Amino acid sequence: MRTTIFDLEDGSVEARVEESPRLEPFPEFDDKPLKGVRVRDLIEPPGALIQLVEIAAGGQFAMHSSPDVAFCQVIRGRGKLGLPDGRELDYEGPELYVFLPGTLHDWHAIAEDTLLSVCLVRQS
Repeated sequence: MRTTIFDLEDGSVEARVEESPRLEPFPEFDDKPLKGVRVRDLIEPPGALIQLVEIAAGGQFAMHSSPDVAFCQVIRGRGKLGLPDGRELDYEGPELYVFLPGTLHDWHAIAEDTLLSVCLVRQS
C-alpha cells in the first residue's frame, strides 16, 4: 500500500512517498508469541506512533492491551477480534476500532490477510 507523509521543510510542504513500505517480522509482543505478523513504524511525531500492521491469513496477534489510545483502521482483511471474556466480533475491512488504555483484545481466526493502520496516542 502506497503511503505518503507530508512534512514542512524550510516553509515548503514536502511529500515523502513509499510505494510499498517494507514491513518487518514481529514475532512477539509483551513476551507473547505472534503468528504471521509484520509491522512498519511509519513515523513517531510528538505524543504518537503511526504504524502499519499486517496479520497474514491463518495468523494471530495474542491478547494484549496498551497504556495508549489505539486508533486502529482495518484497511483490508477479514477475521475475528477477541475480547477477554471470550466474546468475538467479526471484522471485515474497511472498519475502525478505537481501543482506550488497558482494553484487552486479540486478533485471531484471520480468514484474509489483514492490514491495519494504527495510531497510538501516547497518554504520558
